[in-house]
Amino acid sequence: MNSEKLLSRQWITVGAISGIIANILFPILLLTSLPSYIEIFLASIFGILFSLVGFALHHLLKYEKITILTQLGAIFIFCSGVIFNLMLMVQLTFKGYLQHYQDGITAQTDIDLLNWIAKTVDPVHLGMQLSNDFFTAIAMLLFSIVMLKSKYFGKILGISGFLISISLILIKCYAFPMTPYEIGFPYIFGPLMVLWFLAVCIQCLRKKQEMNKLPIA
Repeated sequence: MNSEKLLSRQWITVGAISGIIANILFPILLLTSLPSYIEIFLASIFGILFSLVGFALHHLLKYEKITILTQLGAIFIFCSGVIFNLMLMVQLTFKGYLQHYQDGITAQTDIDLLNWIAKTVDPVHLGMQLSNDFFTAIAMLLFSIVMLKSKYFGKILGISGFLISISLILIKCYAFPMTPYEIGFPYIFGPLMVLWFLAVCIQCLRKKQEMNKLPIA
């Protein structure tokens, strides 16, 4: 039993720290222009780090109540991280190849052809993003339901996560196959999700520190 609880606390630490790093990387990747080798490295580790967040939440919440909701949430977050990693790799690879060919052409017909290819092929990664958003939103919804009755997180994080996840699912379905931004919705869900996951990861570490003061029975 001691080793099981110790392993559980280690999962909380690793998952929460990974989540904090991932949520710091997200705006860096989104808002800054980086050398390609740095961008590909950060993009490759983002999904890996984010995929571990659900395990931290599951292992903390199970101290209060063992439920299939947190187990499913951890699985869906893991899947989300994998899909996000794949999406970024496809997006950056396509961007790199397109730039390589654009640098070598001058004829307007060739430029028009590449622009047509870009408009046709680029939405592939948007389909992956939609899949990632569904996995992430459903995981948020499941964790938020459990958080509503949790002394570790409380109603504020529970209600906010519930509202963000439901809104994201509904608006993504309404906007399909376009993105919400393309049909006039402001770009708010990415930042809101980052802030929510950042808050819950910090809370995981805070509660883990409190647990460290108690003996592992």
